[in-house]
Amino acid sequence: MPVGVALRRNTETVDGLRSRKKLRTARAIEDAALELFAARGFEATTVEQIASRAEVSTTTFFRYFPSKADVVLTNWGEGMPALHDAIVERPRAERDLTAIRRALEQEWLTHIDPQLTVRIASAVGTSPLLRGLSYEVGEQWLASISNALAQRRGLAMPDQRCSLTARVALEVWADAVEGWIVGGATGDLASAIAHGFNLVAELAGDWAKRPR
Repeated sequence: MPVGVALRRNTETVDGLRSRKKLRTARAIEDAALELFAARGFEATTVEQIASRAEVSTTTFFRYFPSKADVVLTNWGEGMPALHDAIVERPRAERDLTAIRRALEQEWLTHIDPQLTVRIASAVGTSPLLRGLSYEVGEQWLASISNALAQRRGLAMPDQRCSLTARVALEVWADAVEGWIVGGATGDLASAIAHGFNLVAELAGDWAKRPR
């Protein structure tokens, strides 16, 4: 963990011509950067090269992304607010782990861009810097999900149960997504995620039955 997914960005659902143009520019920069990272490597690619490939100025580049690393990692954080809210809004009768699972299925699984996910994963996998930054993103995911669980339970701050539940859920997610990416993002990710969560439940049940 983490293994992130890229979510689809549909310009047709964005209100306003200006907003759609901004989204198209961001996507052009993202596409240019990922093409260059694949061809030259992340470290060897400059912001100037990305801007030139995207046919924008470097000033425009920095208006959209603080750094070239943000081109890769920004997408990973965009779905977190919606996931947080979805966890909080799940029925109170659901167990916390089930609430996270259903929220992941609702907010992330149905909106994944497979091709973009593979391209971003490829860039991250070949760069020590990006791997380190992706770890920091993962810590933000853990904090957000832990806070959502605490809110569900009426706690002022997440306790150990919140933190452990969030970590288990994200490890299940990461394990399924990693295998899916290795397979070219063509397999049934929903089934892989369901299998992972079911296996955790089975292991927990088995552990509870054994003498301690």
